[in-house]
Amino acid sequence: MRTKVVGAILGGTVAIAAAIIGGSEWMHWRATRRYLGTRPDNGDGAHALVVLGFPARADGSTHPLQRWRCRIAARSMTPGALVVFSGGAVKGPWVEAEVMARYAHERLGIPAESIRTETDAENTWQNIEFTIPMIEHADRITIVSSPMHAARARRYLHLQHPDLAARLTPAADYRPLEAWWLKTPTAAHELAAIVRRRAGRMIVRALGELDLRRTE
Repeated sequence: MRTKVVGAILGGTVAIAAAIIGGSEWMHWRATRRYLGTRPDNGDGAHALVVLGFPARADGSTHPLQRWRCRIAARSMTPGALVVFSGGAVKGPWVEAEVMARYAHERLGIPAESIRTETDAENTWQNIEFTIPMIEHADRITIVSSPMHAARARRYLHLQHPDLAARLTPAADYRPLEAWWLKTPTAAHELAAIVRRRAGRMIVRALGELDLRRTE
C-alpha cells in the first residue's frame, strides 16, 4: 500500500513537472515569431543584433542566462553583423553589457570589431531606447534574449520606433528543451509582466468609464 502511494506521488510529480516544462516550451516557441517586422526579409543589407543584458554573478562571472543569450547571439549572426550588448550595472558593480561582450568574444569567438556596448540601460525598455541610435542604420534588426523576453523587447521597439520595428527579423532563439531550467522561470516572469500590463489597462479603462459617468 505504501509503495503504491509513493508511486502515485512520484507519478503525479513527474506529470506536473512535464506539464510545466511543456507549457513553458510552448510559450517560448509561440513567442519566437511574435512582433516581427513587416518588411520582407531577403537576407540582404546591414544586420544589427541587440543582446539584452542580465546581471552577472556576485563575483563578476557570467550568469547562465547571460551565457544562453550570448549563444543565441552567436548563432543568429550573419557575416559582418553588428552585435550590440545592452545593460548597465543594475545589480552590483558589474556592467552587464561588458561582462556579456567579453564572454561572447573570448568564449564564443564573436569578433571584437563586431561588438559594441551600451552600458546605461537599467531595464528592457531602456535596452531598446538606448540602442536605437546604434542600430537605426541597419536594414535588418534582431533582438536577442530568451524567446519570451525578446518578444517583449520587440513589442517595445514597435511602440518606440515603428519604422525600425518594420525591419525586425527573428533570432535563432528557440531550440526544443534547450536551457529548459531557465525557460520555466523566464516564462513565469514574462507571464507576470503580461498580467500586470493587462490589469493596468483594465484599471485605466475602468477609471475612464467612471470619469465619463461622472460627467454625464
